[in-house]
Amino acid sequence: MARKTVTDVLKQIASTVNQSSTAPTVDSDEYNLWLQYMNRSQDEWAEAFNWESLRKHYWPTVTGLSLASLSLPEYFDTLAAPIKIFGGGYSTPRIYSRILEEDAEMYEDTDLYVTLTGDIASGKTMVFNPPTLASGASVYIQYFAMPSTLSGASQYISMDDTQFMVDRTIAYIFESRSDPRFQIEETKAREKLLAMVEGANEAKYSSYAATSYVPSTLGRASFRVGRD
Repeated sequence: MARKTVTDVLKQIASTVNQSSTAPTVDSDEYNLWLQYMNRSQDEWAEAFNWESLRKHYWPTVTGLSLASLSLPEYFDTLAAPIKIFGGGYSTPRIYSRILEEDAEMYEDTDLYVTLTGDIASGKTMVFNPPTLASGASVYIQYFAMPSTLSGASQYISMDDTQFMVDRTIAYIFESRSDPRFQIEETKAREKLLAMVEGANEAKYSSYAATSYVPSTLGRASFRVGRD
């Protein structure tokens, strides 16, 4: 589908709400209000699925002699794959899987894993086990990001089908005006979101390129099936 800017979407919204082909004037009260609604609809979309359009690739370099943790980017949401570490005297990358912090005692001290600490407000940090990385090693992290806040008229929107944003924003506008049509627009938006999720699942897990993902390379210390 064609890429859409904030202005493109505002024009589509205006065609229904104001019966006009013109978007609200930049920085007008109407423009700022509609932009807030667009950001709310974008947040709703982002929280519904781990969208491929939000996958990011991060390559921090270890500069100290040893390092137990790395600060993650501001818009980090969740990991998209195990972490790979290149260099440090190893001929092949070492693979670190994520575990829950409370499960650390289930693994050996020599197992390669990471835990995540922190929160959205203060930022998130990745903690490595064993807690030493060689200086000069490169870390490869794939993660799903939170979308950037929509703020400029020419800014592109990252979702594949912006019709969800159009319908959801119209629903917010109609609801704020006590216009009962908001329920129709909200239903249209929900259906569009479900269709996007279904399409993303189909592309990710049912295409010819899809493989069965192994979420962890780790064993469990002293764990016996049928006993523990």
